[in-house]
Amino acid sequence: MTTTQTESTRFTLSLDGEERSQLLSLLDRACRDAHVEARRTETPDYQELVHHQEAVLRGLIDKLRRP
Repeated sequence: MTTTQTESTRFTLSLDGEERSQLLSLLDRACRDAHVEARRTETPDYQELVHHQEAVLRGLIDKLRRP
């Protein structure tokens, strides 16, 4: 049995207003695409993966929208 170990590393990213706006736009689009993809798939394992990706994207969006 193999185990996968993930390491979480925090870092700081400095963005100006335009960069932040562009990144939010891209993340919003990717999140919407993931939502649509999750609704269209019939494979439970893949649907779970896409839901997880959507949740990660939503978390990033929420962090970027904080003042």
